[in-house]
Amino acid sequence: MSESQKLILLGTHASSIHSVLFDPKERTLKRGVSSENLPAQPSWLIRHPKHPDLIFSNGWVDNKLIIYRLTSSDGKLEKVAEANTGGEGPTHFAILPDGSEVVIAHYRSGSASVLPLNPDGLFAASSPTEDRIYKGNYSPKKHWRQEAAHMHQVVLHNGEILIPDLGSNKIYRYKWDTKTKKLDLLEEIEDGFEDGDGPRHLVVHPNGSHLYVLNEVAGALTVHTLPSSGPSKLVKRYSMLPPNDDGRRRETGGAEIILLPPTNPNGRLFLITSNRDSPNDEDTLALFSVSQTDGADVQRTQEGWLGGIGKHLRAVEQDASGRYVLVAARDTGRVVVFQRSGEEGLQLSEVARLEGLESVVVPLWI
Repeated sequence: MSESQKLILLGTHASSIHSVLFDPKERTLKRGVSSENLPAQPSWLIRHPKHPDLIFSNGWVDNKLIIYRLTSSDGKLEKVAEANTGGEGPTHFAILPDGSEVVIAHYRSGSASVLPLNPDGLFAASSPTEDRIYKGNYSPKKHWRQEAAHMHQVVLHNGEILIPDLGSNKIYRYKWDTKTKKLDLLEEIEDGFEDGDGPRHLVVHPNGSHLYVLNEVAGALTVHTLPSSGPSKLVKRYSMLPPNDDGRRRETGGAEIILLPPTNPNGRLFLITSNRDSPNDEDTLALFSVSQTDGADVQRTQEGWLGGIGKHLRAVEQDASGRYVLVAARDTGRVVVFQRSGEEGLQLSEVARLEGLESVVVPLWI
């Protein structure tokens, strides 16, 4: 592995985690190694904030959280620990900044749980205790995708933990209590969500003033205030679907949302969301810009959408610099790396692509 190469791990909807090597100087993307026969559907990957050689993955089917050690520069993984998550369908998780706990969102059981970690980064318990499993307040909804609670993501922000619930059509806003080591519910954010929206993932403006929510079912981006006190309010609503997509029924919809920093001091933030399972031949990324100072100032970019990647755009993630973005088309078996371009960095230009990587749903830049 050369000094210019970047290692990227790729989680899947199969039973493997692949690695690829991206070289921005040579503009190449090459396969590394594959870890096979893992617990089924390692569909989310994160690194421990204090122990960067530890990679956390879910085993979605078996309700497990697994820790692997990264043992080589080309992406070899060694399993070192495993724990039960205390719910069904562990979909997303995040480790507190001090490395003491991992918070897990479960899609099937519609619950969240908290698992303690040791100073060495490994599990301090084999499963969460009952008092650290959190159920939301679900009430029946009309849309067929909202037949039950479906907690979908864990976002850490300034001592708070935000968890969107696709089934309940709301976002839970928790505060982490450092004394009791538990989650305290601050608010259930519901304003502006329409029946059948299905909030899946979100990002927070760098100044903490606003939330940007990807609504999977409706294919909509909603912008909400995030006040330090008082209820959150809807500010704006945008369709993520391109003009030639009529929004007809589909099994899934919007998937990922990322917010990239400006490329110059006075530039705008770059907000990217992905669409899945369009009735058209390909899916698209929806492109927006956001003011650095006014989180309510959201605009669609001049291009508006980007296609040509493939079907089922679930994996979208930026590198640490915010300069490169990897997108994977799960059903096409294609991975593409883009570089930000244009005067304000609000465009994406393809740098490299790799074919034949089936079922990729999450990238982790190492």
